[in-house]
Amino acid sequence: MDLTNKQIRFCEEYVLDLNATQACIRAGYSEKTANRIGSENLSKLDIQYYISELKEQISKKAEITHQETLERLKTWFESDITVLIGLSPEEVKALPLEVRQLIASYKHVSKTYSEEGRPVTEETIDVKFVSKERAADLISKHIGFYEKNNQQKNPNPEPELNLEHLTVDELLMLIKLQSKAMGVKDEFSTE
Repeated sequence: MDLTNKQIRFCEEYVLDLNATQACIRAGYSEKTANRIGSENLSKLDIQYYISELKEQISKKAEITHQETLERLKTWFESDITVLIGLSPEEVKALPLEVRQLIASYKHVSKTYSEEGRPVTEETIDVKFVSKERAADLISKHIGFYEKNNQQKNPNPEPELNLEHLTVDELLMLIKLQSKAMGVKDEFSTE
């Protein structure tokens, strides 16, 4: 794998948010060409392979699988926030962890004022929840919904690969990528 330092940095930035244009900019490419370069980079086998390795390393380090991520995002997307309406701070704290994890921010405000000479305390809770739209967007990215749309919008689709001209190493890399994408154990490994 012969990647330039800039391409390696692109890969490392890309796995942060799966945004090729922003990854290019953060890796030091020109903002004017970042969109085109990002697309070009993602079409290169060496870069695809390195990105898949980085994703696997991140997954192992975080001890989280794609399935667990999708399940968490699905929970966020299907959440029902009405369970929090009218709860006191103590009742919110007593909620199950899965429900509490849907809360992006929580603010408890207590106001005391005088009404007819008597002190009155009014308590309010301001709760912000995780974004269902963002969860749906992330689910779509993880399971590849956007890939089909991106291919349909491309005015110059890539020609089919002619495998006759590939070296043995390139064919092995292609098989590894395909195996990894399909979740199949790589039987052609030279390691």
